[in-house]
This record gives sequence, structure tokens and C-alpha cells, in this order.
Amino acid sequence: MTDRTLTHGAPATLDDDIRDHGYAIFQTRVERIPRLIKGLPCQEPEGCTKPATLATLAVDAATEDDNGLGLHFVKDPNGDPLCIVVCDGHRHQASHDLYYRLTERLRPEGIRAFDAPGRHLDWT
Repeated sequence: MTDRTLTHGAPATLDDDIRDHGYAIFQTRVERIPRLIKGLPCQEPEGCTKPATLATLAVDAATEDDNGLGLHFVKDPNGDPLCIVVCDGHRHQASHDLYYRLTERLRPEGIRAFDAPGRHLDWT
């Protein structure tokens, strides 16, 4: 498994990952997503009983303007963003699992996991 590099801000590098890999991986604390159900267990496929602390999402487009960073999240058929929630201990595996779920390929070298510190996400 390749290491994940957490990159704060810098939408240009987020755009680079979208261009180079089809998706950028966005990972943030669950409390920054008001619509996310609190208290979900970790979704690591091998099983984990710890509470989820991180949400891992896929971004396929990003913009930045006067209103800040705009992210277009890949959605499930039900219209909600495709999201894997995990505990801190499984944060590295989540980006691999999500990329595989999207592409049925192993996550390539060089793809990063992004965060936007201090920003709350809303996908109403």
C-alpha cells in the first residue's frame, strides 16, 4: 500500500490529481460534515468496532472563487456523496478502498488526500 500524503488547501494540486488520476481524495473530520450521521462505526471492510472520526470522499471537480473552495463530490446512486467513514487507525486504507470502489483499480502512486481545515461541508 502506498503512503497517503495529507495536503492542506492548494486547489491547484487538487486539480492536478483530478487531471492525472480522474479523482482527488478528500478526507476530513466527520464533525465538519453536518449531514453525516454522528456515531457511525468505522467502515473498514475487515471489521472495526471503533467510532468513525474521518470521512473520505472523492472529488471529480473543484473551483475556487470569492466564495471559497467549491468541491464536486462523486455521488452514490441515491444522490449522496460517495463516502467512507473510518476511525483514525484506518485513515490510510480508506483512500485506497474508495479509489478501488470508484475505478476497480489499485490507487496509483502519487495521489494525495486533501483537507480544507476549518471549513464545514454541506451538500444540500
